Amino acid sequence: MEELFTTVIHRPYVFAFLAAYLVLAWRLWGWRRTILWLVTGYAIAWASEFSSIHNGFPYGEYHYIYANMPGELMIAGVPFFDSLSYPFLIFAGYTTACFLTDGARPRDHETTRPRTILLGAFLTMILDVIIDPVAKLGSQWFLGDIYWYAHEGWYFRIPFTNFAGWFLVALAIIAVNVLIWTYTPKRFFHRTIELSNYRTNWLYPAFYLSIALFNIAVTWWIGAKDLGMASSGIFIVLVAVMLGAANKRSLTK
Repeated sequence: MEELFTTVIHRPYVFAFLAAYLVLAWRLWGWRRTILWLVTGYAIAWASEFSSIHNGFPYGEYHYIYANMPGELMIAGVPFFDSLSYPFLIFAGYTTACFLTDGARPRDHETTRPRTILLGAFLTMILDVIIDPVAKLGSQWFLGDIYWYAHEGWYFRIPFTNFAGWFLVALAIIAVNVLIWTYTPKRFFHRTIELSNYRTNWLYPAFYLSIALFNIAVTWWIGAKDLGMASSGIFIVLVAVMLGAANKRSLTK
């Protein structure tokens, strides 16, 4: 219990985004889908991280610096807060993909099509392109210097395998949940609120963008100008794509 308390105190931003996920997901999906996504997301994320720190798959070989995380909760060598981030990050990517296609409605056939699942995984990976380079600079802000790669890559010292791993893990978590939704009797899953207006659906891409903005703000705050320019450019493209999709939908109504 003390380790969990220490983790919450040291990583309040993680738990703030997690709380936002719980509210947004419950509003969209109901509590059963929300808890299912959280549990399966955490389990798959933890397994992927445990695998990478032992055999290098799927993110490439990296290792945590436990001495820089004193008192924090670890699950078999994996920081609890780290795996806990995956469900809300992938939720943000998936619901934004739904917004860009035909609205974030889990029962609608559009949200279970391969293109939406793949887009959700891709958008999650793009979010990690913004997050991981600034996380690597954790010694310069309140994250701390908590991990290192055995083989650093060309994109601000992050290896390509890390981004590929995020795509694969996001794809797995989305696909697992979609399969469960599809093959479980519909009466088991119910939504508390019908989201039929695309303006309401802006809550979900806004959540995605808020996560990106938090990390971009940290990037500029620590003075990483080149990374800040790169991440800000990605952010501008994301906003343009979302506005374009919203405008196209309004014109077709």
